[in-house]
Amino acid sequence: MILVRQEKVAVLILVLVVLAVLVSAFVLESVGKGAFSLPYAPDSAEGSLVHHQGMVEESTITASGGHQVLVVSGVKVFIPSEHVQNGWPRPGQEVSLYGTVQTYRGEREILVASGEDIASLQSPV
Repeated sequence: MILVRQEKVAVLILVLVVLAVLVSAFVLESVGKGAFSLPYAPDSAEGSLVHHQGMVEESTITASGGHQVLVVSGVKVFIPSEHVQNGWPRPGQEVSLYGTVQTYRGEREILVASGEDIASLQSPV
């Protein structure tokens, strides 16, 4: 099969678009969520990506579903069961996290989407 000029141009454009998407994905991944998040505030918009850090004051596992609910420096944080790490984080630990602001049963909270979105600020002992 021999391609005519217009088909060759179309294939070239398609290859350039794929390369541009791959390069963009790599750059965005290396930049991380920090560049796109805002510090959490009580008036943060619902659905916005925020970051928050502080001391874990409370940590509970929900009776149904096995989700983890933290209170980090006065802010409620919800971690879905598939991202719960047994025994971590515990009260007294300093953490940094990224998540999406949501309201659940009238209370504001940060929904952590991945286990990679929460990290300890303390060096391991």
